[in-house]
Amino acid sequence: MENLDRERVRPRNPEQQITREVQSKSDVMPRFMLIFSTVAALTFVALILNVLLAAFGGESEQVKAAAEACSTTYMMGFGAIVGLIGGKTV
Repeated sequence: MENLDRERVRPRNPEQQITREVQSKSDVMPRFMLIFSTVAALTFVALILNVLLAAFGGESEQVKAAAEACSTTYMMGFGAIVGLIGGKTV
């Protein structure tokens, strides 16, 4: 009975499956780095913009709204960075 269970789990062509895994792993790294660097750059820009708006922006409602948007953006970006790193290690 154990041998029948093992036969069901085995792929029909294991060499073909290994080739697919290697191709997808080599393809994932450049995409991951592109996404990660884009998220990190947008997070950094939003953080810098938020600091600049707080320091030199004034007290108008538009500046407050822009600072709030930048604050939300960099907090979400930080969460995305942590999620990307956590997903990469698993």
